[in-house]
Amino acid sequence: MASLIDGAILGLIQLNFLSVPTRNRNLFSQAPSDVLFDDSNSCRENKGTRVKRNGRSSFNDVNHKTFHVRIAQKLALRQTKKAIPSIEDLICGLPIKGTPYVDNDYSGLVDRLRADLAELHPQIQIVAGKKSGLPASAVFPFLARKFLELALTALLARLDPLRVIAARKNQKDISFELGRQNSSSVSWTGDILPNRKTPTGTIWCANNLDKGVERSFLGWHFGEVAIEPGLSWLADAEITQSEWLRKLSAQENPFHWIKGQLARVYSSLSKGVHAEYLLDDSTAFDQASVQQYMQDCYMLVLLLATASHVSPLFSRSLPAKTALLALQKFENQITAEKK
Repeated sequence: MASLIDGAILGLIQLNFLSVPTRNRNLFSQAPSDVLFDDSNSCRENKGTRVKRNGRSSFNDVNHKTFHVRIAQKLALRQTKKAIPSIEDLICGLPIKGTPYVDNDYSGLVDRLRADLAELHPQIQIVAGKKSGLPASAVFPFLARKFLELALTALLARLDPLRVIAARKNQKDISFELGRQNSSSVSWTGDILPNRKTPTGTIWCANNLDKGVERSFLGWHFGEVAIEPGLSWLADAEITQSEWLRKLSAQENPFHWIKGQLARVYSSLSKGVHAEYLLDDSTAFDQASVQQYMQDCYMLVLLLATASHVSPLFSRSLPAKTALLALQKFENQITAEKK
């Protein structure tokens, strides 16, 4: 962020404002107030140093420097805000520009996942913040579990796109039946978490590859080559004000910790979805529990999402430092909701 602001300030200060014809300087003074300051205020701040030049009023050199610096600060702040991606950018990666040479189901799949996450994120905030008029215990487990499923499917689509594209194409095929279980559908156990037992010996030995590579998103093969390097990068990030990164860096094995925590949270939310709790729902999903589940869901998903932008195995990635800025932004937002 510092390099972006410094570059913007340096570039704007280097502009030779004095060389701009006087008749064009009004273009600056007519800019929106959120970009520029009122030049009458600047005169007061600089002890009335407005002078006459060629019969026209203008700033002296001191005011020119102040003028440039303030423009640079305003524009740099605006550029920085624009540079921080949305939550769907962080999870789904960059959008796809549809062309005749891109498979329609691939671009349609990415658009659908991005749109769903963009709609779901504010819904969760409304329900968790008790602003919906509905009891959080009745609604939150559905929304939070859907968020986990959507987010992890979106990450899987960036790592193993054919798996998710195949599910979409099958759903469009005449053979697809809505009223029965379809083996092509993306499932939490099997596609996100492995449905095989943890292998003995090295994961790359012949015995553990006799049935092919284990291709679940949080399985041992993708975990080692695609996810663990990004989590290590995050754990090494020197950002002391991030509670999420502090928790991650405190783990002996960050990947196993995230996988175990996701399994725990998903199972707990599923009990609310399937009415497995025979106690009062408000006992299992009281306001404190809802806030904690929300924190955990976002922390685990966004840590994985940010780590994904480090590995070249993931498609449509953001610059790693940009992803890290987004993680910090969303952590601040989510933790503020809890307070």
